[in-house]
Amino acid sequence: MPVVVNIAYAVFAFIFGSIIGSFLNVVILRTPLKQSIITEPSHCFSCGHRLAWYDMFPIFSWLFLRGKCRYCKARISPRYMIVEAVTAVSYCLAYLVFGFKWELAFSVVLFAVLVVLSGIDIDHFEIPYWCSIVTAVLGIASFFVFPDTPWYERLIALGVIAVLFVILVLVGGMGGGDLQLMIGASLLLGYRVFIALFIGIVLGAVYGIIKKAHDKKAENAVSEKIRELAMDWYQNQLDRDVGYVLDGHDDIIVGSISEGDPDIEWEFLEEKVWKGLPDKAALSQALRDNITEEREGGFKIFIKEDLVEKVKYSRRMVFGPFLAVGISAAWLAGEFIMTWYMTLLGV
Repeated sequence: MPVVVNIAYAVFAFIFGSIIGSFLNVVILRTPLKQSIITEPSHCFSCGHRLAWYDMFPIFSWLFLRGKCRYCKARISPRYMIVEAVTAVSYCLAYLVFGFKWELAFSVVLFAVLVVLSGIDIDHFEIPYWCSIVTAVLGIASFFVFPDTPWYERLIALGVIAVLFVILVLVGGMGGGDLQLMIGASLLLGYRVFIALFIGIVLGAVYGIIKKAHDKKAENAVSEKIRELAMDWYQNQLDRDVGYVLDGHDDIIVGSISEGDPDIEWEFLEEKVWKGLPDKAALSQALRDNITEEREGGFKIFIKEDLVEKVKYSRRMVFGPFLAVGISAAWLAGEFIMTWYMTLLGV
C-alpha cells in the first residue's frame, strides 16, 4: 500500500476514534446516573443550554473554547478532550499495528470498553459488569477468529488469573470488578494477559506510592476526626455500662466511606468480647453527620478494653485504568514484548 494512502487511513482512524471518544464521554457520564445516552440531547450541565454541533467537535472544540461553555462560561473538564484524544490515538495505533484485519475490529470494541470502564472507575470506584462481559465475549469470539492462540492457553491463563485475583480480592488489594475484567481479558489475550497484569501492577504501584504520599496529611486528619467521634461514642457506652469491650479483650470496628457516605460494617464485630451490643446507630449517625468531605475510603477503629487506641483511615485508589493500559499494551504489542523478553533470557 502506498505510504500516502497508509497515512490517510491512519488519519481517518484518528478522526474516527475522536468521534467515538466524544460518544464515550456521554456513556461515562450518563450510564452511572441511569440516563439515556441516545434520546437526551447533549447539553451544558451548568446552564442546561443545548449544544450545537460546533460545540462538540472532538478535541478541538475544547481547545477553541478554552475549556469553557460558550454560553455560560462555566469550566469544562479537560477530561472530555483527554478521552477523545486517547480513543483517537488508540484507534490510530490499532490501524498501524494490524491494518485491515479482524484484530482492528476487535480493537475498536475493546478500546472503547477500556476507556469507558476507566472513566467510570475513576468517578465511581467501580467497573460496570457489562464492560467485563463485553471483554469476555470478545475473548470467547477470539477462540474462533484467532485459532493460532490455542484454547488451552486461554483457559490456563484464565485459571491462573482467577486464583491470583481471588487472593488479591480477599486480602483487599483489588475489587471484584478488577477480577471480572481480567478473567475476560485472559480469554482474549491468553498468556499475554500476564504482560497486561505486570504493566497494570507496576503502574498502579507507582501511582499508589505517589498518591499515598500526597494523601498522608489528609488521611491523618480524617483518622483523628474519626477517633474523636469514636472516643465520645465509646465513653457513652462505658457510662451506660453496656456496649463496650470486656477487660483483657480487644476488637476492631471496620467501616468504609462510599460516595461520601460513611458506614460501619458491623458484621465484622466480634460480639463475644463485648458486654452487650454497642449502640450501632449512634456511631453510624455521628460519622455521617461529621465526616462529609471524604469521597471514598476505609477505616478501622481499634478498641482495647475501655480505650479507643487508634484509628487508621486510608483513601481508596482505582486500579481499573492501569489494568486497561496493560490490556491495551498486551493486545497491541504482546507478542513483541514476549519475544523481546525471551530473547533477553536467551531462550
